[in-house]
Amino acid sequence: MQQVDDYKVSVIVPIYNSEDTIGACISSILNQSLSPIEVILIDDGSKDASGSICDDFAQRDHRITVIHQENKGRSAARLHGTQVASGQWLTFVDSDDTLPSSALHDLYSMCSDDVDIVLGNGDSLNIENRVLVPIDEFRHMTVRADGTIGVPWGSLYRRTVITPYLFDLPREIINGEDYIFWLRLVFLTEKSVRIVHQKVYNKGEEHTCNSFVWTADYCARLNDFRMSSIPEEYRQKYLKDTIIDRIANLCAVAVCQKRNTWKKSKFYVDIKRDMKSLGIVFTWKQCLFLHIPSLRIRKLLASI
Repeated sequence: MQQVDDYKVSVIVPIYNSEDTIGACISSILNQSLSPIEVILIDDGSKDASGSICDDFAQRDHRITVIHQENKGRSAARLHGTQVASGQWLTFVDSDDTLPSSALHDLYSMCSDDVDIVLGNGDSLNIENRVLVPIDEFRHMTVRADGTIGVPWGSLYRRTVITPYLFDLPREIINGEDYIFWLRLVFLTEKSVRIVHQKVYNKGEEHTCNSFVWTADYCARLNDFRMSSIPEEYRQKYLKDTIIDRIANLCAVAVCQKRNTWKKSKFYVDIKRDMKSLGIVFTWKQCLFLHIPSLRIRKLLASI
């Protein structure tokens, strides 16, 4: 293991209209027990006081770099942060979230030459307190979007594996883009993934996921990115895992769209085709839920 003080960690925070939360977010980063860090604040065209709050913090702490840019979206903001980061390890924090005081220490103390990814909040995974997962096994977990895999925050990444390709998505892909980030990432390394089981992230109130309206057309497009992110020679190997995640997407669609709409969609037809090819069927709970004719009742059941 590397000594904690050997390297600096770059913390990248994309910010858009976060004046109510960004102060607490920045303070939690500056108060980390791991001190050799830099903090890169990307003000993504905020129309509120977020940018000036960032500037005020930067005047008081030399570890902070503030970048003001036109609004380009969260993925573009994260990309910009990675391009100016100087740390050998990178992490992301959303502007409405905070870090426990020992978070970066707990993550960084697990860094070593034989890993490129240190995943935090590992207790969300069913891996019985294991601290090292072979990359092939971890890829299966990633495609299925197990636990906290599929969100960029709460983990450390070796800077050399973070490339512009990971963020190269159309701006209108605003839900599921983090999943694509991870899919692409795990096929850029052959090293095992180290797991930190301590809590290393405090998630604030989720806005995008809670208000997002899933449609079959959106999921079909997202699936195109999913499949293209998996190298062609691996797609059949991970097909079952893609089906598991697509069924989860379908259930989200079923809460937002009428059954007659999504049942005729290419997204649904493709899922059924791939399920048939592998002999997979819906669970009885999934089947019951998807066959409920009333959109209102499906919404009610999904909220319970």
